[in-house]
Amino acid sequence: MSLLELKNISKIYGDLHALNHVSLNIEKGEWIAIMGPSGSGKSTMMNIIGCLDKPSTGEVIFDGRDISKVSRRRLTELHRDKIGLVFQQFHLINYLNAVENVMVAQYYHSMPDEKEALAALERVGLKDRAKHLPSQLSGGEQQRVCIARALINSPELILADEPTGNLDEANENMVLGIFRQLHKEGTSLIVVTHDPEVGEEAQRIVRLDHGRITSDRKNEAFKG
Repeated sequence: MSLLELKNISKIYGDLHALNHVSLNIEKGEWIAIMGPSGSGKSTMMNIIGCLDKPSTGEVIFDGRDISKVSRRRLTELHRDKIGLVFQQFHLINYLNAVENVMVAQYYHSMPDEKEALAALERVGLKDRAKHLPSQLSGGEQQRVCIARALINSPELILADEPTGNLDEANENMVLGIFRQLHKEGTSLIVVTHDPEVGEEAQRIVRLDHGRITSDRKNEAFKG
């Protein structure tokens, strides 16, 4: 069953076609890597998939509904309710501790619940670091707080932008291990990455170049 369909979408900034007639179908429970060089359109595609932006032309069908022409407010609600975002730069609030950073996502969705936030941190192996500020956490620990924050509202889709870009090998493996477990549990995952090793973890690899999809293949080596 489709979770998301991009139908002939383009995103145009003046004379620049950041995306050029792109079509893509994503099934519920799939783990997809979106890859390509700098300037290929990866970030633009991520913003459209993540309900952070609209295409200039084409349709975006999310869970059976065309969202390409809905209001900005409705897009924000969809992003809040359906999608968990994980960023390369973490985007944690520096004066809040780990559990409070997770609770911020609850605040915008429903009601903050420290018990649920602690459970989310425990899921990523950080319950014992719940009261630490971001400055007291390693890069890998901060990224795991981001994942806990993305998971707290039980989203249908986890969308991760270069989630291992600032991590060493040990922490990269830890984050990928969390993604493997999420996939086994049926969570849909889209990981935007330039790292071939991270891309090869996915069950399907989509490559972009100059705003177009140049390949879309199943990963025969997928271990999920």
